[in-house]
Amino acid sequence: MKKFLFILFAIAMAFGSASAAENCTGIETGAKAYNEGDFERAIDEWRTCADNGIENSDLYYNLGNAYFRGGKLGFAIYYYKSALRLDPSNDDILHNLKYTQAMTRDKVDEDGEENPLLAGLFKAHHALSLKAQMWTLLGIFWAIALLAVARRISRNGKAKNILIGTMFALSCVFGIIAMSAGYKVFVAETEITGVVTAKDADVTSAPNDRSQTLNTLSEGTSFEVLSEQGNFAEIRLGEKVRGFVKMSDVGIVK
Repeated sequence: MKKFLFILFAIAMAFGSASAAENCTGIETGAKAYNEGDFERAIDEWRTCADNGIENSDLYYNLGNAYFRGGKLGFAIYYYKSALRLDPSNDDILHNLKYTQAMTRDKVDEDGEENPLLAGLFKAHHALSLKAQMWTLLGIFWAIALLAVARRISRNGKAKNILIGTMFALSCVFGIIAMSAGYKVFVAETEITGVVTAKDADVTSAPNDRSQTLNTLSEGTSFEVLSEQGNFAEIRLGEKVRGFVKMSDVGIVK
């Protein structure tokens, strides 16, 4: 029971925590410009706030929307990803990110047949957002707590066995969902991704201007960042694309 109380406390803390509001006059000025359809001015105002060190999911989300409305998919995806890193359970950010990514040109084709078991696990893992998973865990916890109370006060042996079986089944579901949510948090905290913000970016064999061009990625393409080497980033995209891109052509989501 103590373990469940500890988990409940952790979940409550996750929902109860809120970042302090950060002041920047450009936020209101940018919002006014955005509502008037002046997306370039909105971007300038909000970028000033971001450049001054403000890290806020709403600010990044608004920048993503402004860049999208201005037709700059690369920067839109970059800021949506930045917003999602700070607020991974926000369904609006996730929806806009997926919608914008669907408009990019580069796709990664994976060789071989898809394993149906792995495909099923992948779909189950992403069936619920992190926020929905946290609420589900909270609901399951209270269900188990109520069943535990019912078991204690029950005088019927058969009813006790049913309650124990139900508690065990819910505990298994709780553990599976908790592992899925934990993995999502781990990926969000440790995985470094990047986005092509220029019209296109050459993927070269070495981190210098004299190296061979292996591929060219179009605006908005997302990739995994393996390392940063001076003015270049070492990247990987699927199993086929690996090399170096200029930092000036991409945005690194940190």
